[in-house]
Amino acid sequence: MTEVKDYEYDIAVSFAGEDREYVRNVVRELQKFKISVFYDEDNASTMWGENLVDFLQEVYGRRAQYAVLFISRHYIEKKWTKHERQTAQDRALQQSSPYILPVRLDDSELPGLHSTIGYLNAASVGLEGVVDAIKKKLGEKRTPAAPRFDGRTPRTSQAISTLLAERPSGWEVLLFAGVLRQGIDALEMQYHDHIVEYAPRSGSLLDDHDALRLMRASFTSVQGTVEVIPRLFAPNVQTAAFGKLGEPGDPDRIIHIANRLIGTYDDLMKWAANLRGSGVDNEKLGKLMQIEAKMSDMPIDTIRQFVNVLVSRADSLTEKLAREEEVDITLHLTIDIDPEISDEFHRLLAEYGAEI
Repeated sequence: MTEVKDYEYDIAVSFAGEDREYVRNVVRELQKFKISVFYDEDNASTMWGENLVDFLQEVYGRRAQYAVLFISRHYIEKKWTKHERQTAQDRALQQSSPYILPVRLDDSELPGLHSTIGYLNAASVGLEGVVDAIKKKLGEKRTPAAPRFDGRTPRTSQAISTLLAERPSGWEVLLFAGVLRQGIDALEMQYHDHIVEYAPRSGSLLDDHDALRLMRASFTSVQGTVEVIPRLFAPNVQTAAFGKLGEPGDPDRIIHIANRLIGTYDDLMKWAANLRGSGVDNEKLGKLMQIEAKMSDMPIDTIRQFVNVLVSRADSLTEKLAREEEVDITLHLTIDIDPEISDEFHRLLAEYGAEI
């Protein structure tokens, strides 16, 4: 009896970016029939931070039952598709059953692929024919898949992949909230260090000149960091990411904006830790430095509150949309430095006889 291996994916698709729209339509149709597809757009969060050479080698070399290669002149020119194709070919050489399923989108010939391997001509069979051929190759009669998305803000990479695979109404907001939630959670240890004002000591003492220079540079840095945030929520940036009314958003841009906001949150905590961990010979300047570090408190708490409120609203978004309730989730974030801390810092600085 032949052993049937339990693969993570029924198929992994390999294609050039120029052919994405066609491949995306094939993938979405396949997913309606419980066919598990490795498609990069649905796995953006899983791939985030991974060594992509190793990650893709694992996917195309071990984790899929078949590799579907969408061949075009663009495909032949790309570095990453070459890596995916070579990995798939290595796998094909190691097994007697078919593994590579090539779909020809134009008349291009794929170097290195054996001439006796049968192609599927997309122009001849059409998109529906490609989908039907893949379904038949998998050898099961498949019924439309039941939704796996649970309706809440995704808290894990797998949940984000499920969300992107199914794309229910409002998925753009759910994706944004999910990436933010995971980013905040991943930095919780640093946040707890921040609220107790803990920072490891740098091991050296700064004289008055170097301490003032550090405070001046830090003051400019925190102002610049705070000023960056409104740009992430500018109308043109939001439209490019979340789409115009009635149009789908761009998951890559949504994830990028969320990661930039989390990066700013992380930078603010690192900024404060750098000040708190710096040793200062002068007691007054040491106190000034600790007060300056508190300037990050309000921006940090504002970002956390924004994420908490957004996630709470996103958690009920699917249910409200199903009831056809009117939903208004405005993405707006204003960051300020606590004026009382800023005033105290400048007052003590003036008493010391210095300016920033």
